[in-house]
Amino acid sequence: MLKTIAGHTSARGIYRYLTRKNRALASDYINIDVPESVRDFDWAETMDTTRRSFGNDLPWRGKRVRTYKHYVVSPDPKDSIALEALRDLATSWAQEHFSEYEVAIVYHDDNEHGIPHAHVVVNNTNIETGRRLQDPDPKALAASLQELAEAQGLTALRPPQATGVAARAQRRSPKRAPETFRSEYVRRTEQELTERDEYSWTADIRARVRIARTVSRSEAEFRSILGTMGVTVADNSPKAERRDWIYALASHPSRRISGERMGLAYGRERLEPLLRSGGVRRLEDAGERAIAAIAKQAVAVGDLTELRSLSGAVALIEASHARCLGDLDALLTKDGAAPQLVGYVKAKGLLPEERPAPASRKPVAKSGVRSVGSRRQDDVGRPTRQDVQDKRREGSER
Repeated sequence: MLKTIAGHTSARGIYRYLTRKNRALASDYINIDVPESVRDFDWAETMDTTRRSFGNDLPWRGKRVRTYKHYVVSPDPKDSIALEALRDLATSWAQEHFSEYEVAIVYHDDNEHGIPHAHVVVNNTNIETGRRLQDPDPKALAASLQELAEAQGLTALRPPQATGVAARAQRRSPKRAPETFRSEYVRRTEQELTERDEYSWTADIRARVRIARTVSRSEAEFRSILGTMGVTVADNSPKAERRDWIYALASHPSRRISGERMGLAYGRERLEPLLRSGGVRRLEDAGERAIAAIAKQAVAVGDLTELRSLSGAVALIEASHARCLGDLDALLTKDGAAPQLVGYVKAKGLLPEERPAPASRKPVAKSGVRSVGSRRQDDVGRPTRQDVQDKRREGSER
């Protein structure tokens, strides 16, 4: 079993908890240098110093900082695991997922049946990049631990099989759920780079896909526009549990990301039916042509600032459902929309001055097709519904 706990304070507290009363059976470390002559090494001080030196002990957007992650690895009691086997399991698992972080692993057997278990403490700072630890997927971590346990001949913990309604629902929809259910999902690394006005290739791909998605009316046009903007589109592996598209920069093919990792609005399962039905169609033809021309020119000259501004303007139009400049002016006073984006939309002529007239829904008569209200020659002399109603009314009046 894998238990996850988030720490929000100095590592001093968890260090004291794990080492008090000399109950630690043994300790292992990753990316922490331990002097040979020191028996009780203070790894908490090392973690705190590293975190402070990178500025990663400060709150993030008003939220208290997550300073470390604490994982408890508990083997099945029936395995009667030896300490050395547990050390092998815990260090292999930690090395697989946290090889670029400072990790302290402390082993105890202070439970009811004296079963050894491991406490894995991971500092929040990547020592290679200096960035904060992104919260790993708990299910992926747990699945990895089960695989390593099975490889060592230990018992793996599997979730119980669904029954009843839940089982029928799984049979109807066997595919795996997406990583996120947000339409727009920006990871912390991308957000940090964008706020520092530094280049993020994920944000670059996102901007280009957003533009192509807005102006395309078919999948072929979507792929063509992305190709013009230097982004390739490929199907993911047929063995993948969810069908998706993989976007990559043509100039740097290794910089690639699946659509749903940027949010459901960029994934194949959301975009494919939308493009099949004619696209978003949020803008008039003139606006779509202007966006396509600006994007093509920006990519041609390598003007990423222009591309980001255009993508931000498109996102504003999509989110606000604006159809004309008057809608944006109202949004500016009501919701405090970004003035620079509104000004950009006006300067580039992405929206018309006035709201477009709604399209007429009246059917148009075509050759060989009867228009509404017309009658064929064969129908002449036959009573219509109106004739029948008139006769009934006539009879009731009599």
